Amino acid sequence: MRLIANLLIAVLVGYTLSILINTSVSAATLVGFGIEVSLKDRFDMIVTEWMGLATLYLPIYLVVQSAAFLLLLRLVRSGQYPLLTLRGLYTAVGALSLMAVYLAFDTALGQSGVLVASGRTTAGLLAHSATGAVSGLIFCLLRERSSGATA
Repeated sequence: MRLIANLLIAVLVGYTLSILINTSVSAATLVGFGIEVSLKDRFDMIVTEWMGLATLYLPIYLVVQSAAFLLLLRLVRSGQYPLLTLRGLYTAVGALSLMAVYLAFDTALGQSGVLVASGRTTAGLLAHSATGAVSGLIFCLLRERSSGATA
């Protein structure tokens, strides 16, 4: 049960960061067009986008990250690895798993198939991949804490 809780926390943090990135890009675009975007408007955009993408993007995020982290957990469970190595592995796997999803959607569906608009650029792809890296690191840190591992 602790494993599932750790996974959900890590995924929800990463998903929320991804939404914050996408909303920030959208707000910046509006400002670029000369539209004033207040702090309340930004907050409303975040809430709306978080809820709106929770039916499509959150399940994809959850499945991809769960598969990646659980597979890595299975691979490293049998060995004794330094904590720094494990943290690096989970961070890398988290980033690469999301990058693979974005690239797969782009390859299969073209630009119209991108999950979130800010992922259409190289900087956006890297930023969203970084949210996967954060999820991976959080998952690893939570696993360490729940298993009592020390550095």
